[in-house]
Amino acid sequence: MPGSTEWTTRARPPRRGAAPSRRAATSESGVSDTHGVLILVGVTVILAVLVLLMVLAMIPSWSWAEPSQPPIIITGVSHTSAATGKMTYASRVTILNNGSTVYENDYLKAEFYVNGQRVSIVQTLNGYRFIQSHHYGVKTVGGEGCRTQYWNPGERIDIDLSDATFYPGAEVRLEVIDKRDGKVISKHAVRA
Repeated sequence: MPGSTEWTTRARPPRRGAAPSRRAATSESGVSDTHGVLILVGVTVILAVLVLLMVLAMIPSWSWAEPSQPPIIITGVSHTSAATGKMTYASRVTILNNGSTVYENDYLKAEFYVNGQRVSIVQTLNGYRFIQSHHYGVKTVGGEGCRTQYWNPGERIDIDLSDATFYPGAEVRLEVIDKRDGKVISKHAVRA
C-alpha cells in the first residue's frame, strides 16, 4: 500500500537472455527532443522567408512613382543675357551629375539636339582640356563638375553655346557619350 511503511521499491528481475537496458537519467530526458523541435522550427521559418522573398521578386512593382531620371540631366536652359537679363537667345545649359557614379570628365562628350537635329558637340567636359580643343559653337564650359579630372555626383556643369542655338519652346536633348567605347551613358530632354 502506498501509505504504509512496507512499501518498497522492487526492481524487476532481468529477463533471461536479454541484454541489460540502460535507463536515461532524469536530467537528460527530453533535451534532444526539445532541441530538435527548435531547430526544425528555425529551419522552417528561414525557408518560409526565402520562399516569400522569391515570390515577391517575381511580382512586378505597381508603383505610381515617376520613372527614375537618367544619371546626367539638364537642369536649366537660359535664353537671357546674364548681364542685362534681356532676351538674347543666349543658349546656356546647366547639366547635373544626378547619379551615384563618379565620371572622368575628359572621357565624356556631350551632344545637343534641338527638335531631333544635332546642333552642337562638346568634345570634352573637362574645363582645362576644353580650352585647348577646337570648340565650334561652344563658347565656354564652367562649373564645379569640369574643374578637376572627376565629375562627382551632385556637381553641375554650365555650358554656354553660341547664341540662338536654342529658342523658347524647342525640345532640347542631351546625350552624354563615353568617348572610349562610344556608348551613350545618359539621354535627357527638356522643353527650352
